[in-house]
Amino acid sequence: MMRYKLARIVPFVCVTGAVMVFFDSKHVMAGVVPFTETFSNNSSNWYNSSGSSPVDWIASGGPDGSSFAATSLNFSGLNAGHPAVLFRAQDEFNSSAGAFFGDWVSSSVTSFGAFVRHDADVPLSFFVRFASPNNFPGANNVFFIPVAGHIWTDLAAELPNANLIFEGPFTYEQVFSSIGHIQVGVSVPSSLAGTNASILFDLDNVRVVPEPATLGLLLVGGAIALHRRSKRRLP
Repeated sequence: MMRYKLARIVPFVCVTGAVMVFFDSKHVMAGVVPFTETFSNNSSNWYNSSGSSPVDWIASGGPDGSSFAATSLNFSGLNAGHPAVLFRAQDEFNSSAGAFFGDWVSSSVTSFGAFVRHDADVPLSFFVRFASPNNFPGANNVFFIPVAGHIWTDLAAELPNANLIFEGPFTYEQVFSSIGHIQVGVSVPSSLAGTNASILFDLDNVRVVPEPATLGLLLVGGAIALHRRSKRRLP
């Protein structure tokens, strides 16, 4: 598959990268944070729009030059404003070895983020849907940032936030105390609706972050541990 070249990388500082030194993502239990999915070896059982097969894995060209996940969607038959799911991380697929699934409330998850890219000629609006293992109840977060084509863009949302749209009379606690599905997608623009256009979509560095106080304690604890080890090396 031909892939387009990286045009520009949106600068960012990934604080979770420092914490991941102390939390091996392959050994964390479900609901333990922080966690970042980098698709380092494969697509990590993330599935496509229909949920019929895993998305593609691309070895290089991500935001930092490394691997990422990819899929495509044809807009034929889709109406303007239709929410089209692109990437599915779901417990029944064992996506990311279950690292995203569980009680986000008690785990103090306060942020969700991901890098996205597409090759459409018009800006696209992305969303993420969070739902229980039964796919209901759920909540949708729309990113009110037009994402231009051919550019890696970092999208992040605090949790909870005023942009969350709940699918029924549910509370934040009712939805986020049992996360089993994460679905990243776009709203179909009128310029592409119903057209026979197959658009490429890329995803990388999908992450959940704990509350700042918890993150600070983790960083301080790690620094103290490193300091103690370095002192033992001194004569």
